[in-house]
Amino acid sequence: MTTDSTQPNVRERVKRALVMNALTDWRGGIVLAIAILLAFFGPDLFPAIPAWAWLIGGGAAWGAIVWSILNDEKVAAQVAADLLKQKYEPTTIKSGDMREKLIKAFEYRSQIAAAIARARKGVLRDHLEQTATEIDDWIGGLWEVVRRVDTFETDRTIQQDLQSVPVTVRNLEVRAKTEPHEDVRQQIEGTLATRRAQMESLQALQQANERGKLQIDQTLSSMGTVYSQLLLMDAKDIDSGKYQRLQDDIAEEVKGLHEIAEAMDEVYQHK
Repeated sequence: MTTDSTQPNVRERVKRALVMNALTDWRGGIVLAIAILLAFFGPDLFPAIPAWAWLIGGGAAWGAIVWSILNDEKVAAQVAADLLKQKYEPTTIKSGDMREKLIKAFEYRSQIAAAIARARKGVLRDHLEQTATEIDDWIGGLWEVVRRVDTFETDRTIQQDLQSVPVTVRNLEVRAKTEPHEDVRQQIEGTLATRRAQMESLQALQQANERGKLQIDQTLSSMGTVYSQLLLMDAKDIDSGKYQRLQDDIAEEVKGLHEIAEAMDEVYQHK
């Protein structure tokens, strides 16, 4: 299952959230509250300063705070990280191993965002910011696979069936060979066919799950590699083709995650 392409991309959502964060910042609220209080009581304390001057001064100070927040790269990076965690909440994953791997992906994403924030403004910075958006899509694809693996590994019925059904099949095979009565043997063989089909379905689920786990491990390894490459990248790499290869690698990883998620869905539908 792919991520919803109709949703606004992360960059647009970050911009909206950053503006809202700046407008509602507590420091700006305190400045405005003080300005309003001084507009009421200031003329009595400071007759030379009219009420409107306090309001204008407070408004200017509030505007400066808003401007500083909007241009703070660290704040922008934190807002983006918070948005992703809201959409792909790790605590909803029941499997401890899968939850830790998703958290690790967020750690890589935070490190990459910090590296981009340290880059000098210019062509390189613009390209790296685009890479950050692609990495957010990457995390979205990772979430889809993690969620499916988590569903498989925490489904008590499936886990119990994985243990019991093969034993049932072996027992039925023995009974079918030793049962002397034809009608009973036919009934056993019918039950055996049903149980074998169930076992094949469970094995297909297990194989799809293993493929998903391998893809998750590969994704985390690739994220670490991308982080290392970004640290070493400079402006000349944009034209050398190195940056394009990096983008292609990320796109291929995202595609692989989506394909695994769709394959797991198909197996689940036929279980």
